[in-house]
Amino acid sequence: MTASLSIRDLTVYYKTPLGLVQVLDGLTADFDQGETVAVVGESGSGKSTMGFAITRLLPPTGVVEGSILFEGQDLVSMPQKKLRDVRGTGIFMVMQDPFSSLNPVKKVGLQLLEAVQIRMERRGEHFDYESASKEVLKRLYDVKLPDPAIIMTKYPYQLSGGQIQRVVIAMGLLLEPKIIIADEPTSALDVSIQAQVIALLKELQQQYGMTLIFITHDLAVANVVSDKVLILYAGRLMEFGDKRDIIQKPMHPYTQGLLKSFPSGSYREKELYSLPGMPPSFFSLPVGCKFSDRCPYAFDRCFKEEPGILDVEGRTVRCFLYGGARKNRVA
Repeated sequence: MTASLSIRDLTVYYKTPLGLVQVLDGLTADFDQGETVAVVGESGSGKSTMGFAITRLLPPTGVVEGSILFEGQDLVSMPQKKLRDVRGTGIFMVMQDPFSSLNPVKKVGLQLLEAVQIRMERRGEHFDYESASKEVLKRLYDVKLPDPAIIMTKYPYQLSGGQIQRVVIAMGLLLEPKIIIADEPTSALDVSIQAQVIALLKELQQQYGMTLIFITHDLAVANVVSDKVLILYAGRLMEFGDKRDIIQKPMHPYTQGLLKSFPSGSYREKELYSLPGMPPSFFSLPVGCKFSDRCPYAFDRCFKEEPGILDVEGRTVRCFLYGGARKNRVA
């Protein structure tokens, strides 16, 4: 399968009054055309930073190193003027807060028509208002919004959060991107609407053959939506592989802990498990493995040396349990 996006040694720092703080460390991963990859981790693991680094929408304090290859071009070194042509029609990002993606003083229909106009202008095509309006209505039907013609006449504040998120997804479809990055797209919605939006994203991804990068803290959601799962912790890739392999046979202790924390997961005990402790602060990361303080299998080496990336049974894992001696366990 052809890689739609290739990330190599992606490292992200933020400039702070205390100096540079590293939030992503040497992330390397390929996202294949037409597949869904769930990026999973607790809050503060670097998930959203990864999404903003790919789209080059980091704040001015962000510093990016490494490479992000999209259609053979490196987004890290790409000039801002050219990046504007990639955003939207190449890579589209669905934000955690859907209202932040729309202009509050413009009607929904006008904003969706502008998306069609942007796409056609970038392709050197003639914009026709009548045909564009029909296309907008079709996409609103595609995202299962009732009465699309009425929705087009509304301002964003007149719609619910679930409706706005569907409008944003429709905008993404109108731009016809190769990749959609969905950053916790259901966290601000109630449970029933969450399930509808997740099902909708998966359905549209399969229908239009886009690559979907779905950022979430919830492995249960990842199990529903993804083909592959990428586990992040403290800005490090901990495990990456096919969803079925990771859900049925998690290798990294952190992945095991996340799965046992969900009562609906396939990897569970009689009592609901809770991961001990909290993720470390990026201002004071521990020496050695960043998960060592919370790991039930940690031994001496884990506290002194950070494990490298290994290829084990067709997946990527960062853990000494699969690449060295296991004696002298501390926990």
